[in-house]
Amino acid sequence: MKFRRWVRFAGATSAAAALPLVAIDRLHLRKPVITAEPERGTSFWMATIPTPPRFPHLDEDIEVDVAVVGGGFTGMATAYYLKTGDPSLRVVLLEAQRLGSGSSSRNSGGVSPRFRGHDPDDRSRHAYDLLKRFGETEEIDFGLQENVPALYLHHRMPRANAPKITGEQLAREIGSRYYVGADATSTNSLHPGKLVAGLIQANARVGVDLYEYSPVVEIERGRTITLITPQGRVRARDVVLATNAYSPQLGIVPEIVLTIHHRVLVTRPLTPTEWEMSGLERWPLRFESGGYSTHTVRSTADRRFFFRHVLGHRAFEAPDWEIDSRARKAGQRELLRRYPWLEDVPIEFEWHGITGRTRDWWPVSGQLDEHLYLAVGFNGSGVMPTHFFGYLLANRILGNELPEHALLRPPEMHRRIPGKLSRHLVFQGWINFRKLRDG
Repeated sequence: MKFRRWVRFAGATSAAAALPLVAIDRLHLRKPVITAEPERGTSFWMATIPTPPRFPHLDEDIEVDVAVVGGGFTGMATAYYLKTGDPSLRVVLLEAQRLGSGSSSRNSGGVSPRFRGHDPDDRSRHAYDLLKRFGETEEIDFGLQENVPALYLHHRMPRANAPKITGEQLAREIGSRYYVGADATSTNSLHPGKLVAGLIQANARVGVDLYEYSPVVEIERGRTITLITPQGRVRARDVVLATNAYSPQLGIVPEIVLTIHHRVLVTRPLTPTEWEMSGLERWPLRFESGGYSTHTVRSTADRRFFFRHVLGHRAFEAPDWEIDSRARKAGQRELLRRYPWLEDVPIEFEWHGITGRTRDWWPVSGQLDEHLYLAVGFNGSGVMPTHFFGYLLANRILGNELPEHALLRPPEMHRRIPGKLSRHLVFQGWINFRKLRDG
């Protein structure tokens, strides 16, 4: 078959194959419903700190000044800065499970002093300093380590600038022959569990009303917004949605935020020989290049090997993922292809987590309407931005205009991700292709 004819044939076939997807998408133009999420397991970060205090579930109807939905980094920062900015406000925070049990305690703990996709500037440095100042003000030690050596690893040689570390030198320094090159940099890291515990402590201290196991299942908009939970309602003048990758389940920006699922493995503490083999003393943080389908490696204080890999995407942005034997084998295969010497090292912790991604790598933030605010979609690098955007939203509600409010980008400033089921087929197909190609 001649090339030109083949192109016409391929184009016609692709168009025909897309028609059922368009039809299916139209069939699913329905009101979103809340998908019940299984109980989130305990991550390594939360297992290695004293258990935070428990808080009641909402079992009555209440009226407040501001309600915050989502008890992670963003939500707790927002509530904290609202209450410290105006102690007279009644601020309530609603979390679907335990406070901090979502992405906030399931990440790798990297804290870049810049916004993703942007070079450091005065605004990002201000944001980073705000997080540090929070720890100092509240006397919280969340294990911040600065100027940590890090690597951006390449399985395929990049087309642009050649990596600085290659060949045998790279293999010796990281204990892996999987990568062809690496670029050295430095960044910062912290203990996510300690930051979660510190935010809980700070919010309780300043008088925020904290509720656990109180998922919001419906939002009634109006002059006063009503949040409906299984056993109670909250009427609030202003509402902040800090629901990150869970936002589409509430019908919030489903056409902008993509939910990507991850799994994390943490080994037992490495022996001295294994520790030397790992190269984690030299390079304790490693990020694999490659967009959504990336892997992260870091060390822990007790010399464990931390490995995060991508599971994929679920249709209609569902927040749960069953970790079955097939998923475990796939994760083990990805780990051992990169670091085969870990084959006999037991895994002591594993957990599932999700991240909210956007096409332009910037959080959806600002106002949905006069009294409804949001900050979601932090693209897997939200430890510093989540805290800062919570601070920005709090000040916007308090009426304190800041130059940094220019960083807020509401939904109309974001590019859409088209489709519903077809979106899933495209993204999961692409992730599967990357897994087959790169392992």
